[in-house]
Amino acid sequence: MKTATRYPFPVKLFAFCFLLFAFCIQPCAAQTKFGHVDYSEIMKNMPGIDSAQTVVSNYYAELQTIGEQMAKEVKEKETAYEKLMNTPGTSNAILKIRQDELASMYKRFQEFSQSAEGDLRDKQLEVLEPFQKRLLDTIKKVAKAHNYSYVFDISTLLFSSVGDDLTSKVKAELGIK
Repeated sequence: MKTATRYPFPVKLFAFCFLLFAFCIQPCAAQTKFGHVDYSEIMKNMPGIDSAQTVVSNYYAELQTIGEQMAKEVKEKETAYEKLMNTPGTSNAILKIRQDELASMYKRFQEFSQSAEGDLRDKQLEVLEPFQKRLLDTIKKVAKAHNYSYVFDISTLLFSSVGDDLTSKVKAELGIK
């Protein structure tokens, strides 16, 4: 007569937990849905985005004009300083004053260039943020309405064998053709 093999309690508990996990996780995994959108495609076609981009472009043009004017003034001051250096009899005190003025202009020009970059970034954020917020809210709405667990931007996907393209649904929700 064969005796039944008895397993210790922890092994039985482990086996029970494993089977419970396997049966519970299977239905959950089947419900996970993946989708993706072409964020930049939708963004560039959003109503009103053209006027927002025009505002940013105009601001950039203003900054560029100011920067070009400053560069022109620096160049003129530099040319005048070089002439003064080549003029016989120019005192060292005058040359030092002009050199300091030129250095000060260079510094202001560099500071302007750095602050202009930051100002342009801030302007882009200010003008484009409402569009980005609206688009993200719409993506969330479409994802929830169609039971998607994850929605990715196609620009960040390297490969996908599963998942649905939700771009057209998001565009329709935003009124984009």
